[in-house]
Amino acid sequence: MDCVPFILESWRETLQEAGHIFTYRNLQAYSGMDGAWMLERLLPTETHGAREKLLKSQGERYRNDFIERAQAFSAVHPLFESLKRHGICIGIATTCKKDELAIYDRRMGILELVDAVACGEMVRHGKPDPGLLGQCRRSLHLPDPSRAVAIGDTPFDAFAAKAAGMRAVGVLTGGFAGALLAHGLRCFWPPRQARARW
Repeated sequence: MDCVPFILESWRETLQEAGHIFTYRNLQAYSGMDGAWMLERLLPTETHGAREKLLKSQGERYRNDFIERAQAFSAVHPLFESLKRHGICIGIATTCKKDELAIYDRRMGILELVDAVACGEMVRHGKPDPGLLGQCRRSLHLPDPSRAVAIGDTPFDAFAAKAAGMRAVGVLTGGFAGALLAHGLRCFWPPRQARARW
């Protein structure tokens, strides 16, 4: 789905309403990162409760004002059909909620071609934490992560794939340059409280 501009604008408006001014460009650097960790980086002096309130407000704003404006990229359905014809299992690991994915699928029509889905509410953290990809891989009954390829459009997708033991392919739909997709934004990850784990 071509939803990144709308997600970022919903964040910009939500933060501005709370008195925090960020440009679209400021926010784009964090696109694809778990929202709680993004806010920790953007607003380090805010309380946990204040950041949780911002997360909830952004989610509501996106659903109410933006989600219906997002459109599918034109060749998604034919691509999925081609993958299935070649016997490739397809899993979706997305930070969006199940009801949001259903809205997107009204435009994409691909869930009928998918073998497994892992949505944001199924794990504690979004990407770059590898939990979503691990959940999706387990649903595909694929014990060896090296046999899976994760396709994403942010450096955080690539980092999650690496942490999950998967290979990664980056596409340019998320607004990141190819070099950033290839090398990652190491200055943003891992978050301070998770460094010991990674």
